[in-house]
Amino acid sequence: MRHVVAQARLAATAAVVSRIAPVRSAAGVLTREPCLEDSQVGGVPCMVARPAAGARWPAIVFANGVTARGRDHPVVIRLAYALARTGHLVLVPDPPGLSVGEIGDDTVAGVTSVALEAAGRDDARHGRVALLGVSVGASLALLAATDERLADRVSVVAGIAPYTDLSRVVKLATTGHYPGKDGDVAYPTPPFLLLVVARSLLPGLPSAADRARLRGILAPVGIEDPDPLAGLRAMPPDALEPAGRSLVDLLLYTDRGRVSALYDALPAPVKEGIRRLSPIERAGRLQAPVEIATAPTDKYFPLAEMEQLAHSAAGVRITVTGTLAHAIPDLSLATLAELLRLDGFGVRVLEKVWR
Repeated sequence: MRHVVAQARLAATAAVVSRIAPVRSAAGVLTREPCLEDSQVGGVPCMVARPAAGARWPAIVFANGVTARGRDHPVVIRLAYALARTGHLVLVPDPPGLSVGEIGDDTVAGVTSVALEAAGRDDARHGRVALLGVSVGASLALLAATDERLADRVSVVAGIAPYTDLSRVVKLATTGHYPGKDGDVAYPTPPFLLLVVARSLLPGLPSAADRARLRGILAPVGIEDPDPLAGLRAMPPDALEPAGRSLVDLLLYTDRGRVSALYDALPAPVKEGIRRLSPIERAGRLQAPVEIATAPTDKYFPLAEMEQLAHSAAGVRITVTGTLAHAIPDLSLATLAELLRLDGFGVRVLEKVWR
């Protein structure tokens, strides 16, 4: 019975976000208009979407990927609206750094703070919270779920195409190769990944002057820039202290033969930051069930990124479906089998959200 109810909720949610007007109109007749508002939650700016009826609902914290529009992204708003319309309390945070792709400890802390407050709200069912996310947001959800203050209050962690090992992602972004069972495998990614990696490693540099200089160079770079690190390449060799220079050398060097040595030469605080931002390093602390969906070949993070988490933690289930390009499903070219896999993923997530 629980499965049937979850399937009905998923169908209703999909109908609300549908671009097909008659389907969306039918969903509007069967569900009530939710309340959407901006609020500070746990010290973090959030969009809060509440159902129109009832006193307590399953709480969901949704962490989006890197996008300048953050919680105001139209797709994010539609999803929060649809989930609230079908009986969920949804909080979408804008934690520090996420909108510009500078992922750090304060980004994780922001998502965790919102989740803690969400679970403790009077209108949160059973004092629990589900953590959902896409791309980097899914990685943040995994990291938040390992916080000892929150771990036993998480009903489910669900995400689309997260990274799990930032050290491997650093090497992927710089060399275009990912470690495979039989050696490195070519896996080209969009240049934007390198920009996010560069911005996210800056906080670990010991020199404030180096951090400020590099941020100033990277800040104006846009998401579509084909050469996001051109400004770093143009810097004089002596413009940075040795620690800063070691980071730039790694970011600009594409020879796989030297990348490990350059990585090892990074300042200890940078490498420690990479470990703290890697869900694989905290896999043993995961208590909640984890549902992950991804494409066979995601444009940013290889399937192996998620598989290693499944090998390191119990309760991790991976759904591979061609309906996903990266974060947003594309149903137009999907086969029935792929649609059913995506549907199964969504149903299992909602079953766990309502437990």
